[in-house]
Amino acid sequence: MEFSQDDVFIDHESFSEIDLKKSGSYAYAEHKSTEIMLTTYAFGDEAVQCYDATDGGRLPSELRSVLKYLSRNPGKKGNPKLIGANYLMFDRLLLRNCWGYDIDPRDILDTMVVAFRHSLPGSLAMQCEVLQIDDSLAKDKRGKVLIQRFCKPTPKNYKVRRYSRETHPSEWAEFIEYARSDITAMREVFHAMPDWGNIEFENTVLAIDQRINDRGFFVDTALANAAIDAVKQHKIELQQEANEKWGAGLTGAAFLPTLRDLAPAHEILNAQKSTLNDLLADDDLPYDARTIIEMRLGASSTASTKYNPLLLGLSGDGRRRGCLQYGGAKRTLRWAGKGFQPQNLARGHFSGDELDTGIKMLLKGRAHWCYDVSKLTASTVRGCIIPEPGNKLVVADYSNVEGRGLAWLAGEETALATFLAGLDIYCVTAGKMFGLDPDHIKQVRKDLRQIGKACELGLGYGGGVAAFLTFAKNLGLDLYAMAETMKGTFPDHIWAAAKRGYEYARIQEKNKKGFAGQKAERPSYDLPKNVWLTCDSIKRMWRESHPKTCAFWNDLESAAMNAIKNPGKSYWAGAEVCEGGDRAIRIRRTKGKDGAPGWWLQVELPSGRILSYPGIGISVEKQVDGPDDWGLSEAAYREVTYRERIRYMGENQTTRQWGKQYTYGGKLAENVTQALCRDLLANALVTVENAGWPIVLHVHDELVTEVPNTPEYTVAELARMMCDLPAWAAGFPLAAEGAELMRYAK
Repeated sequence: MEFSQDDVFIDHESFSEIDLKKSGSYAYAEHKSTEIMLTTYAFGDEAVQCYDATDGGRLPSELRSVLKYLSRNPGKKGNPKLIGANYLMFDRLLLRNCWGYDIDPRDILDTMVVAFRHSLPGSLAMQCEVLQIDDSLAKDKRGKVLIQRFCKPTPKNYKVRRYSRETHPSEWAEFIEYARSDITAMREVFHAMPDWGNIEFENTVLAIDQRINDRGFFVDTALANAAIDAVKQHKIELQQEANEKWGAGLTGAAFLPTLRDLAPAHEILNAQKSTLNDLLADDDLPYDARTIIEMRLGASSTASTKYNPLLLGLSGDGRRRGCLQYGGAKRTLRWAGKGFQPQNLARGHFSGDELDTGIKMLLKGRAHWCYDVSKLTASTVRGCIIPEPGNKLVVADYSNVEGRGLAWLAGEETALATFLAGLDIYCVTAGKMFGLDPDHIKQVRKDLRQIGKACELGLGYGGGVAAFLTFAKNLGLDLYAMAETMKGTFPDHIWAAAKRGYEYARIQEKNKKGFAGQKAERPSYDLPKNVWLTCDSIKRMWRESHPKTCAFWNDLESAAMNAIKNPGKSYWAGAEVCEGGDRAIRIRRTKGKDGAPGWWLQVELPSGRILSYPGIGISVEKQVDGPDDWGLSEAAYREVTYRERIRYMGENQTTRQWGKQYTYGGKLAENVTQALCRDLLANALVTVENAGWPIVLHVHDELVTEVPNTPEYTVAELARMMCDLPAWAAGFPLAAEGAELMRYAK
């Protein structure tokens, strides 16, 4: 990326008595003890300067002039930019609260945001590593120690409560050099990053995102504190009851032997949550064993731990700010949560009047009279988000937007017609699969509707039998009962193909290698054969009824493979939905200045935004393979074949380490579909904010607005604005529904 000599690379080092990680950047910046100690900066490619605010000197006039100009001329075209790492969600707040300079987000280029837009890691140190910045220019690795030394107070039992330039002058000099090195590293990273993700619309979305974070949402602190107190008391009571009944607590080494004594007919290997939940699913589990497990799970519930981050990050006006991270889900650029993590709130066990009554009893300190406190407090976290007096929350959520997005991209006309007609897609899907009328399924065969729901939510991205295990966990789908229900109902060709697939999968999973030398998990192979065959048969029937979706997976993988092998040339996939009649997705590999194959794969969405895959390439993998129509003997699969796989560099979702990752058609379909749906939500953010509806939060595909409690603010109007399609999404079957609330709820 290029920069002008008027742009300022800038970074601040600060001190505060409160913990940044626990309190969040807004509460941190607002705290009375917070101060900016060092400010390092450089105009364009000039030498790095350092202003030490602790020595009593004034802010340098050249920097003061820029900050004063930007605060008085916010967002003006041609303004110089402040370029910093994580500057929007941290340093911008320090400038505003410590020095009084309120800088418009449009006048800031945040290198972390730029990195997210191109699927790169957010931290400056990792960016230096990934982009191979010369060690002499990269981030100084001593920084963590020096920050620990000067940016935080010492432990309470220390005589000196704060280290400074007076107490440790030599280390302070190192601290200044570290701060200077941050500017050098940032400048090199900024210059090395691409800029195709920095489109004007995204800059508009980012400015609105910062407005939403600055606004925050109002918190019912009385309810949050009541929930915390109730949980503390509940855990004490559960521990006491367990000790009185069985002479052992719910935690510690004594729990597992006690549980084994209470359930001698069961083999209990450990006390992990998954193991205990499996035991609870067994109807033959003795009553006392069931009771002590339920008590342990209640005492160890983590859902109620959301209250502390909610309160610790509270601003003085009672609002919680800074809970949304733009582009946190890097590749798709979807939002992630920060601190309070609103994206990870439990759905809860209670709703409606039952939940309202539970909240009233919590506030009175009597919830334990008639509620399981752990379940109730897991349900009341959302209810802590309320409007200020005189306002209301108007909430709307897109209806199955990913399913609609996949059908639109793939051109699955039957599914599109179903969505446009307002029919139940789960019943229609099950009806196509099993040859039954959708109305009959809706009224009589709810078990088949559940299967249709599982298929629509989980099979659209190439999922197979293992996906049904996820359905069982998340949707409560009983795979064994499903197998019994579906016994003998599958067409002969489907069942025969599933049997061939079972033999192939058995050998593949048997030979699967585990991570880092560990034994590989074999979840689908561990299923009984009849259950495995049922799941696989359902998968095959779903794929037969969704031919365009399956073709879309193949199109994407083929286009990506061809693009990787032919740098600079574009390949297309999906339905002809773009404004000019082009197909939905354009894929190309970049070319270097010398014509050599580039480092990036670009996947362009109908919106014009580009998904980036850095470090792109192809790996050749040796494997035992065979087509579906081979025989059942194991010897038939001993032929060695070689398969090409798409390889790129990214963050491992399990280890969080940067390294080689692999993708395929179904996964590419998931990426582009989720990114498309994210762009529709981003469009809604702009539309709704510009209409004067203050957004206080958005969670997944849902918008939460806080508006005056007057009749003109309705769910219907919010849903209409959310479904106001941009030109590039013509024909998308978008729908939304919601509610007016005085407490946020699902």
